[in-house]
Amino acid sequence: MSGITEKKQGLYLESQLRQKSNNLDLMKFLAAWLVIVHHSFDLNGSNGEWIRVITGQQLDFGTMAVSLFFLASGIFIAKSMERTQKAGKFFKARFRRVWPPLAAVVVLSIIMGACITTLPLGEYFTSSMTWRYLLNAIFVLQHNLPGVFSHNFYGSVVNGALWTLPVEVLCYVACYVIYRLGLLQKKRILGVMALYLAAAVIGFRICSMLGIGLLSAALRPVYFFLLGHVLYVYRDKVPVDFRLFLLSLAGMVVSFLLSMPVAAVWIFYPYVLVYLAFMGKQCSSRLAFGGRFSYTIYLCAFPLQQLLIYCFGGRMDVYVHMGLALVLTTAAGAVLHYAAER
Repeated sequence: MSGITEKKQGLYLESQLRQKSNNLDLMKFLAAWLVIVHHSFDLNGSNGEWIRVITGQQLDFGTMAVSLFFLASGIFIAKSMERTQKAGKFFKARFRRVWPPLAAVVVLSIIMGACITTLPLGEYFTSSMTWRYLLNAIFVLQHNLPGVFSHNFYGSVVNGALWTLPVEVLCYVACYVIYRLGLLQKKRILGVMALYLAAAVIGFRICSMLGIGLLSAALRPVYFFLLGHVLYVYRDKVPVDFRLFLLSLAGMVVSFLLSMPVAAVWIFYPYVLVYLAFMGKQCSSRLAFGGRFSYTIYLCAFPLQQLLIYCFGGRMDVYVHMGLALVLTTAAGAVLHYAAER
Protein backbone atom coordinates (compact mmCIF):
# COMPACT_ATOMS: atom_id res chain seq x y z
CA MET A 1 0.00 0.00 0.00
CA SER A 2 2.78 2.44 0.82
CA GLY A 3 4.24 2.00 -2.68
CA ILE A 4 0.85 2.83 -4.31
CA THR A 5 0.35 5.87 -2.08
CA GLU A 6 3.80 7.24 -2.80
CA LYS A 7 3.35 6.77 -6.52
CA LYS A 8 0.16 8.84 -6.45
CA GLN A 9 1.67 11.57 -4.31
CA GLY A 10 4.96 11.53 -6.18
CA LEU A 11 7.03 11.82 -3.03
CA TYR A 12 10.46 13.37 -3.36
CA LEU A 13 13.16 13.91 -0.79
CA GLU A 14 12.65 17.68 -0.96
CA SER A 15 9.13 17.53 0.46
CA GLN A 16 10.09 14.97 3.08
CA LEU A 17 12.95 17.13 4.36
CA ARG A 18 10.47 19.90 5.20
CA GLN A 19 9.07 17.80 8.02
CA LYS A 20 10.56 15.82 10.87
CA SER A 21 11.36 12.20 10.06
CA ASN A 22 10.29 10.00 12.95
CA ASN A 23 11.54 7.00 11.01
CA LEU A 24 15.05 8.44 10.87
CA ASP A 25 15.06 9.05 14.62
CA LEU A 26 13.97 5.47 15.24
CA MET A 27 16.59 4.20 12.78
CA LYS A 28 19.34 6.16 14.55
CA PHE A 29 18.31 4.68 17.88
CA LEU A 30 18.29 1.17 16.43
CA ALA A 31 21.64 1.86 14.75
CA ALA A 32 23.14 2.74 18.14
CA TRP A 33 21.84 -0.60 19.39
CA LEU A 34 23.31 -2.36 16.35
CA VAL A 35 26.72 -0.97 17.31
CA ILE A 36 26.29 -2.54 20.75
CA VAL A 37 25.26 -5.86 19.19
CA HIS A 38 28.26 -5.74 16.86
CA HIS A 39 30.66 -5.02 19.71
CA SER A 40 29.15 -7.80 21.85
CA PHE A 41 30.34 -10.32 19.30
CA ASP A 42 33.74 -8.72 18.72
CA LEU A 43 34.57 -8.05 22.36
CA ASN A 44 33.87 -11.67 23.27
CA GLY A 45 35.68 -13.20 20.31
CA SER A 46 32.61 -14.60 18.55
CA ASN A 47 32.19 -14.92 14.78
CA GLY A 48 28.46 -15.49 15.08
CA GLU A 49 27.23 -11.98 14.30
CA TRP A 50 24.02 -12.66 12.38
CA ILE A 51 24.50 -10.34 9.42
CA ARG A 52 28.06 -11.57 8.98
CA VAL A 53 26.84 -15.17 8.87
CA ILE A 54 24.06 -14.31 6.41
CA THR A 55 26.37 -12.37 4.08
CA GLY A 56 29.36 -14.69 4.34
CA GLN A 57 31.40 -12.26 6.49
CA GLN A 58 30.89 -9.44 3.96
CA LEU A 59 28.88 -7.06 6.17
CA ASP A 60 28.58 -6.28 9.86
CA PHE A 61 26.14 -4.27 11.97
CA GLY A 62 28.79 -1.68 12.76
CA THR A 63 29.18 -0.83 9.08
CA MET A 64 25.42 -0.60 8.66
CA ALA A 65 25.03 1.71 11.65
CA VAL A 66 27.95 4.06 11.00
CA SER A 67 26.91 4.40 7.35
CA LEU A 68 23.45 5.52 8.44
CA PHE A 69 24.89 8.06 10.88
CA PHE A 70 27.13 9.63 8.25
CA LEU A 71 24.52 9.64 5.48
CA ALA A 72 21.99 11.40 7.72
CA SER A 73 24.69 13.78 8.93
CA GLY A 74 25.68 14.61 5.35
CA ILE A 75 22.10 15.54 4.48
CA PHE A 76 21.33 17.64 7.51
CA ILE A 77 24.75 19.27 7.89
CA ALA A 78 24.48 20.49 4.29
CA LYS A 79 21.03 21.84 5.13
CA SER A 80 22.40 23.54 8.25
CA MET A 81 25.33 25.05 6.34
CA GLU A 82 23.02 26.47 3.70
CA ARG A 83 20.77 27.92 6.39
CA THR A 84 23.41 29.42 8.71
CA GLN A 85 25.99 30.40 6.03
CA LYS A 86 28.38 31.93 8.58
CA ALA A 87 31.33 29.93 9.87
CA GLY A 88 30.99 30.99 13.52
CA LYS A 89 27.35 30.04 13.79
CA PHE A 90 27.84 26.79 11.89
CA PHE A 91 30.81 25.50 13.91
CA LYS A 92 29.34 26.69 17.21
CA ALA A 93 26.26 24.56 16.57
CA ARG A 94 28.42 21.55 15.73
CA PHE A 95 30.63 22.09 18.80
CA ARG A 96 27.68 22.38 21.19
CA ARG A 97 26.30 19.07 20.01
CA VAL A 98 29.44 16.99 19.65
CA TRP A 99 31.91 18.15 22.30
CA PRO A 100 30.16 18.25 25.73
CA PRO A 101 29.07 14.56 25.71
CA LEU A 102 32.47 13.52 24.31
CA ALA A 103 34.36 15.41 27.00
CA ALA A 104 32.11 13.92 29.68
CA VAL A 105 32.68 10.36 28.44
CA VAL A 106 36.45 10.89 28.27
CA VAL A 107 36.64 12.22 31.85
CA LEU A 108 34.28 9.55 33.18
CA SER A 109 36.37 6.87 31.48
CA ILE A 110 39.47 8.09 33.34
CA ILE A 111 37.52 7.99 36.62
CA MET A 112 36.24 4.49 35.80
CA GLY A 113 39.80 3.44 35.04
CA ALA A 114 40.94 4.65 38.44
CA CYS A 115 38.40 2.33 40.07
CA ILE A 116 39.53 -0.81 38.25
CA THR A 117 43.18 -0.28 37.28
CA THR A 118 45.67 -2.93 38.33
CA LEU A 119 48.14 -0.16 39.20
CA PRO A 120 48.36 1.75 42.49
CA LEU A 121 46.32 4.95 42.21
CA GLY A 122 49.39 7.12 42.57
CA GLU A 123 51.04 5.38 39.65
CA TYR A 124 47.81 5.53 37.62
CA PHE A 125 47.41 9.27 38.02
CA THR A 126 51.07 10.04 37.42
CA SER A 127 51.22 7.95 34.26
CA SER A 128 51.46 10.02 31.10
CA MET A 129 49.11 7.52 29.43
CA THR A 130 46.31 8.58 31.79
CA TRP A 131 46.61 12.24 30.85
CA ARG A 132 47.18 11.54 27.19
CA TYR A 133 43.76 9.92 27.22
CA LEU A 134 42.31 13.43 27.57
CA LEU A 135 43.44 14.06 23.98
CA ASN A 136 40.36 12.11 22.91
CA ALA A 137 38.37 15.18 23.93
CA ILE A 138 40.07 17.12 21.13
CA PHE A 139 39.65 14.26 18.64
CA VAL A 140 43.20 12.88 18.94
CA LEU A 141 42.70 9.16 19.43
CA GLN A 142 44.17 7.49 22.51
CA HIS A 143 42.81 4.01 23.11
CA ASN A 144 44.35 2.83 26.39
CA LEU A 145 44.48 3.66 30.07
CA PRO A 146 47.25 2.16 32.26
CA GLY A 147 46.27 -1.13 33.86
CA VAL A 148 42.69 -0.98 32.57
CA PHE A 149 41.00 -3.93 30.81
CA SER A 150 44.35 -5.61 30.27
CA HIS A 151 42.83 -9.02 31.04
CA ASN A 152 39.75 -8.61 28.85
CA PHE A 153 39.55 -10.89 25.82
CA TYR A 154 39.59 -7.99 23.36
CA GLY A 155 42.47 -6.27 25.11
CA SER A 156 42.88 -2.95 26.84
CA VAL A 157 41.06 -0.68 24.37
CA VAL A 158 38.83 1.60 26.44
CA ASN A 159 36.65 3.15 23.75
CA GLY A 160 37.23 1.81 20.27
CA ALA A 161 34.16 3.60 18.90
CA LEU A 162 35.77 7.04 19.12
CA TRP A 163 37.55 6.59 15.77
CA THR A 164 34.51 8.00 13.94
CA LEU A 165 34.61 11.35 15.78
CA PRO A 166 37.73 12.82 14.11
CA VAL A 167 36.31 11.66 10.78
CA GLU A 168 33.03 13.44 11.48
CA VAL A 169 34.74 16.66 12.52
CA LEU A 170 36.83 16.65 9.34
CA CYS A 171 33.60 16.15 7.41
CA TYR A 172 32.17 19.29 9.04
CA VAL A 173 35.23 21.24 7.95
CA ALA A 174 34.94 19.81 4.45
CA CYS A 175 31.27 20.83 4.31
CA TYR A 176 32.17 24.41 5.15
CA VAL A 177 34.96 24.48 2.55
CA ILE A 178 32.66 23.00 -0.09
CA TYR A 179 30.03 25.63 0.69
CA ARG A 180 32.48 28.57 0.70
CA LEU A 181 33.91 27.46 -2.65
CA GLY A 182 30.42 27.46 -4.13
CA LEU A 183 30.46 23.71 -4.69
CA LEU A 184 27.30 22.89 -2.74
CA GLN A 185 25.32 23.20 -5.94
CA LYS A 186 24.04 20.93 -8.67
CA LYS A 187 26.66 19.51 -11.02
CA ARG A 188 29.47 20.97 -8.91
CA ILE A 189 28.78 18.64 -5.99
CA LEU A 190 28.93 15.72 -8.43
CA GLY A 191 32.42 16.86 -9.39
CA VAL A 192 33.38 16.86 -5.71
CA MET A 193 32.03 13.34 -5.32
CA ALA A 194 33.84 12.11 -8.45
CA LEU A 195 37.10 13.62 -7.21
CA TYR A 196 36.64 12.01 -3.82
CA LEU A 197 35.89 8.58 -5.29
CA ALA A 198 39.06 8.75 -7.39
CA ALA A 199 41.06 9.75 -4.32
CA ALA A 200 39.36 7.02 -2.25
CA VAL A 201 40.35 4.30 -4.71
CA ILE A 202 43.98 5.47 -4.65
CA GLY A 203 43.89 5.94 -0.87
CA PHE A 204 42.45 2.49 -0.30
CA ARG A 205 45.19 0.85 -2.34
CA ILE A 206 47.90 2.79 -0.55
CA CYS A 207 46.41 1.95 2.87
CA SER A 208 46.16 -1.72 1.89
CA MET A 209 49.81 -1.81 0.86
CA LEU A 210 50.90 -0.07 4.07
CA GLY A 211 48.54 -2.09 6.27
CA ILE A 212 46.72 1.00 7.62
CA GLY A 213 43.32 -0.59 8.20
CA LEU A 214 41.76 2.17 10.30
CA LEU A 215 42.54 4.87 7.74
CA SER A 216 41.04 2.86 4.91
CA ALA A 217 37.96 2.22 7.08
CA ALA A 218 37.42 6.00 7.28
CA LEU A 219 36.94 6.24 3.51
CA ARG A 220 33.45 4.75 3.65
CA PRO A 221 31.95 7.14 6.25
CA VAL A 222 33.31 10.13 4.31
CA TYR A 223 31.69 8.75 1.15
CA PHE A 224 28.33 8.45 2.92
CA PHE A 225 28.67 11.99 4.26
CA LEU A 226 29.39 13.39 0.80
CA LEU A 227 26.58 11.29 -0.65
CA GLY A 228 24.32 12.98 1.88
CA HIS A 229 25.41 16.31 0.38
CA VAL A 230 24.59 15.05 -3.11
CA LEU A 231 21.17 13.86 -2.00
CA TYR A 232 20.47 17.20 -0.33
CA VAL A 233 21.53 19.26 -3.35
CA TYR A 234 19.44 17.06 -5.68
CA ARG A 235 16.60 16.62 -3.18
CA ASP A 236 14.01 17.78 -5.74
CA LYS A 237 15.14 14.99 -8.08
CA VAL A 238 15.36 12.12 -5.57
CA PRO A 239 12.12 10.09 -5.54
CA VAL A 240 11.05 8.22 -2.42
CA ASP A 241 9.73 5.22 -4.29
CA PHE A 242 8.90 1.75 -3.01
CA ARG A 243 9.91 0.16 -6.31
CA LEU A 244 13.40 1.68 -6.12
CA PHE A 245 13.61 0.43 -2.56
CA LEU A 246 12.87 -3.13 -3.69
CA LEU A 247 15.38 -2.84 -6.54
CA SER A 248 18.02 -1.61 -4.09
CA LEU A 249 17.36 -4.54 -1.75
CA ALA A 250 17.61 -6.91 -4.68
CA GLY A 251 20.85 -5.22 -5.73
CA MET A 252 22.29 -5.78 -2.27
CA VAL A 253 21.34 -9.46 -2.30
CA VAL A 254 22.82 -10.05 -5.76
CA SER A 255 25.99 -8.13 -4.85
CA PHE A 256 26.56 -10.28 -1.78
CA LEU A 257 25.89 -13.45 -3.76
CA LEU A 258 28.55 -12.31 -6.24
CA SER A 259 30.94 -11.44 -3.37
CA MET A 260 30.78 -7.73 -4.22
CA PRO A 261 30.25 -6.09 -0.81
CA VAL A 262 31.47 -2.68 -2.00
CA ALA A 263 28.66 -2.56 -4.57
CA ALA A 264 26.12 -3.67 -1.96
CA VAL A 265 27.13 -1.07 0.61
CA TRP A 266 28.28 1.87 -1.52
CA ILE A 267 25.70 1.67 -4.34
CA PHE A 268 22.50 0.00 -3.11
CA TYR A 269 22.44 0.37 0.68
CA PRO A 270 22.17 4.21 0.67
CA TYR A 271 18.81 4.19 -1.09
CA VAL A 272 17.49 1.52 1.28
CA LEU A 273 18.29 3.93 4.13
CA VAL A 274 16.81 6.94 2.31
CA TYR A 275 13.54 5.15 1.60
CA LEU A 276 13.10 3.77 5.11
CA ALA A 277 13.88 7.16 6.65
CA PHE A 278 11.76 9.36 4.40
CA MET A 279 8.93 7.14 3.17
CA GLY A 280 5.42 8.49 3.43
CA LYS A 281 4.43 6.22 6.29
CA GLN A 282 6.18 7.38 9.44
CA CYS A 283 6.28 5.77 12.87
CA SER A 284 4.84 7.50 15.92
CA SER A 285 6.81 10.09 17.85
CA ARG A 286 6.86 7.72 20.83
CA LEU A 287 8.80 5.13 18.85
CA ALA A 288 11.10 7.87 17.56
CA PHE A 289 11.82 9.24 21.04
CA GLY A 290 15.00 7.21 21.52
CA GLY A 291 16.65 8.82 18.50
CA ARG A 292 17.73 11.77 20.63
CA PHE A 293 19.92 9.40 22.67
CA SER A 294 21.67 7.75 19.71
CA TYR A 295 24.85 9.84 19.90
CA THR A 296 25.30 9.52 23.66
CA ILE A 297 24.52 5.79 23.56
CA TYR A 298 27.15 5.40 20.86
CA LEU A 299 29.74 7.32 22.91
CA CYS A 300 29.41 5.41 26.15
CA ALA A 301 28.63 1.92 24.80
CA PHE A 302 32.15 0.60 24.24
CA PRO A 303 33.66 1.42 27.66
CA LEU A 304 30.55 0.13 29.44
CA GLN A 305 30.66 -3.08 27.42
CA GLN A 306 34.33 -3.52 28.29
CA LEU A 307 33.48 -2.83 31.95
CA LEU A 308 30.82 -5.54 31.93
CA ILE A 309 33.32 -8.03 30.52
CA TYR A 310 35.88 -6.98 33.16
CA CYS A 311 33.30 -7.57 35.92
CA PHE A 312 32.62 -11.06 34.57
CA GLY A 313 36.25 -12.12 34.46
CA GLY A 314 37.41 -11.02 31.00
CA ARG A 315 34.90 -12.79 28.75
CA MET A 316 31.14 -13.35 28.69
CA ASP A 317 28.42 -15.25 26.90
CA VAL A 318 27.64 -13.03 23.91
CA TYR A 319 23.90 -12.87 24.49
CA VAL A 320 24.09 -12.25 28.23
CA HIS A 321 26.58 -9.50 27.52
CA MET A 322 24.41 -8.07 24.76
CA GLY A 323 21.26 -7.96 26.89
CA LEU A 324 22.97 -6.34 29.87
CA ALA A 325 24.82 -3.88 27.64
CA LEU A 326 21.68 -2.76 25.79
CA VAL A 327 19.90 -1.97 29.04
CA LEU A 328 22.87 -0.38 30.83
CA THR A 329 24.08 1.66 27.86
CA THR A 330 20.62 2.94 26.91
CA ALA A 331 20.08 4.17 30.47
CA ALA A 332 23.54 5.74 30.60
CA GLY A 333 23.04 7.34 27.18
CA ALA A 334 19.76 8.90 28.28
CA VAL A 335 21.35 10.35 31.42
CA LEU A 336 24.33 11.65 29.45
CA HIS A 337 22.03 13.25 26.89
CA TYR A 338 20.12 15.25 29.47
CA ALA A 339 23.27 16.11 31.41
CA ALA A 340 25.60 17.10 28.59
CA GLU A 341 24.08 17.11 25.11
CA ARG A 342 20.99 19.30 25.49
